[in-house]
Amino acid sequence: MKSIRRVASVAASMGVLTLALTLPTTGTANASTSDQVTFTWRGYLTAGSCTIEPGAKWTLYSDGTARLDATVFSLDDNDAWLMWAHLLDGRKAVLGDIRVYRSSSTKFVKNLPSHTRSYRWIAWGQFDPSLFDLVEHMSLSKHC
Repeated sequence: MKSIRRVASVAASMGVLTLALTLPTTGTANASTSDQVTFTWRGYLTAGSCTIEPGAKWTLYSDGTARLDATVFSLDDNDAWLMWAHLLDGRKAVLGDIRVYRSSSTKFVKNLPSHTRSYRWIAWGQFDPSLFDLVEHMSLSKHC
């Protein structure tokens, strides 16, 4: 399994994303400034009957905040997408997890009440800002 890679420059680089409990998915990572880096998942991410559509993005900011922007749906009613976002260094060692903003929880949850709809998921998180320059990869653990 490979992971998505962070790029230190403005130029985008191709990488592969590691996803727990699923097949690897291709993705890209790029940095628009030295103060932020965005990891973009180019393939579908699935867990059980839940799916995140291609284009899901985690953006990390040098101040220790993080933002998820994704679209998610389920084939069943009354489901929930559970996700943990892991920050990894250049050797893919775990540096830490993104926590839900203003919480100690590392579990992000999106309720999916109806299988006939897709849902836009904007979530904010936080991490130790001293890790920002060390993050080169991300991986996700997920459950539905």
